[in-house]
Amino acid sequence: MVSSSSPKISRDVLMQGVVEGITRFESEFPLEDFRKGDYKQHPVITLLTCSDSRMPVNVFGSIFNRIFSVENIGNQFRSSEGSVLYGLLHLHTPLMIVAGHTDCGAIKAAESNFVSEPMGIRNELSIVKDSLDAARRLYNVSNDESDLKYTLLSEVNVDMQVNYLLANPEVSELVKNKELLIVGVMVDLHDHYGEGYGRTYTINVNGERDTGKLQNDKELGLLAERAKRLSRQR
Repeated sequence: MVSSSSPKISRDVLMQGVVEGITRFESEFPLEDFRKGDYKQHPVITLLTCSDSRMPVNVFGSIFNRIFSVENIGNQFRSSEGSVLYGLLHLHTPLMIVAGHTDCGAIKAAESNFVSEPMGIRNELSIVKDSLDAARRLYNVSNDESDLKYTLLSEVNVDMQVNYLLANPEVSELVKNKELLIVGVMVDLHDHYGEGYGRTYTINVNGERDTGKLQNDKELGLLAERAKRLSRQR
């Protein structure tokens, strides 16, 4: 499996960072809401994203009581179906975001021979591989060997997760009734889209992959301006 080692850091420095994070959270905690007895969660976004440390949830704004976050290897719906559906069907978030990123290590690993990995990792990578195989059949994905290969596959992987969501009758009904918007995005960590590092692009909305149509969708607001993809749109 494609991996990289973490930088060496002393335990004292590591724990100091943890404590600083806890202290900051405590100082920013919305005490007034809780003093009023409002202990429930009220997220407006269900986020399915890759469990990559370069993909922090706050890419999509403030987190606390706003984003119901689900993270796994390769941002797979079927790896965390129950968690995602809880956000949509029980918490009733009006926005579902599926977030992939450039040159995804999970995509690389799923394209390799991962039989020597522990069973838990093999199980999740098998789900990623199934998504990629389905994407190749559905979208006629070429066996691109350029530097963009894994970014192109990451795009169609996001497309497949949107498809899996729409295949759920209850989710599909929410979309049909305009109670839910499903947005697939790519976060560019490598400047593969040519507009700078760290930018986010809209590549799929409710199954629509044509960026020309997305750019003209007034309901998307500023997300329409970010419609761009590298892989084939049909």
